[in-house]
Amino acid sequence: MNRLAGIILAAVGLIVAILSILKVVPGLTGAGVSLILFGGLLIGLSFVDKPLDDGVERMSTGATLGNMFISPGEVFKNLRRHPRWLVAVLVMSVLSATYSNLFLNRLGPDRVANYAIDKTLEMGMIRDNEAAKTKIEEGRPQAIADMKNPVVRSGQAVAGLAWTFIGYSFLALIFFLFALAMGGKLNFWQALSTAVYAGFPFAVIRFILNTTVLYLKDPSDIHPIIGQQSLIQDNLNFLVLSSEHPVIFTLLGSLSLLTFYWVWLIAAGLKNAGERVTGTIAWSAALTVYFVLILLGVTAATLFPSFMS
Repeated sequence: MNRLAGIILAAVGLIVAILSILKVVPGLTGAGVSLILFGGLLIGLSFVDKPLDDGVERMSTGATLGNMFISPGEVFKNLRRHPRWLVAVLVMSVLSATYSNLFLNRLGPDRVANYAIDKTLEMGMIRDNEAAKTKIEEGRPQAIADMKNPVVRSGQAVAGLAWTFIGYSFLALIFFLFALAMGGKLNFWQALSTAVYAGFPFAVIRFILNTTVLYLKDPSDIHPIIGQQSLIQDNLNFLVLSSEHPVIFTLLGSLSLLTFYWVWLIAAGLKNAGERVTGTIAWSAALTVYFVLILLGVTAATLFPSFMS
């Protein structure tokens, strides 16, 4: 089934990419390439064996999603024998695309696009390059038009779905290799289910809180770039201004209650969904991912401070 779905997705992606390159349906090249990669990954994963169910009854999809909020340990134990990911990834992708569009409508596509372009022009490598500045300015009208184009926005949502799955697959590979290196036993599908379902409650709660804050705050008080990631004040980054101390702002932002919840879910998932994964292995993997993400965030803040001002 995964192999057939992968072939279909890759074929559709190829057609979309070609039509976009030929300007028949412009603006969808990225979506087409994303579908090709998504389909290719599914084809590759179709050759990976799933664990035996050992007669364990499969928890329904609805119960699996709902119980992640009240009894995640039981869900992860069931995922050990019945690993899955599709519905959770679809829901998270829909929530992400919905918030992105709500954010854009609330702040206005002109403001968001112009802000991103203006900050790009302030980057050191661009600021002193007149040719690059001219090219970026020439692309400003198209960038604004793309943000207002429902076809392009739909393509971005599809690309978001593809990259969500690709991202969770990469995270699963890290968990799989980590468990293997530390003497544990974890099937790749168990690792993928853990990565996806650990992210599910985090994504749902973040969507509800972000959307609520989005409509409670005045749009003029919302940062056009940072606000796209999170509007939730569950960390200590309010102690500094992002424009003056971007690195410290990022570090303090990583001390997030919601992020700590996500890290705990990863550890609980690996311990309960794996064949032989100890608490030490589970927490080591979860914390390693957490610190790597902090490092990536700090690196981005160091390289692109203008986007945080």
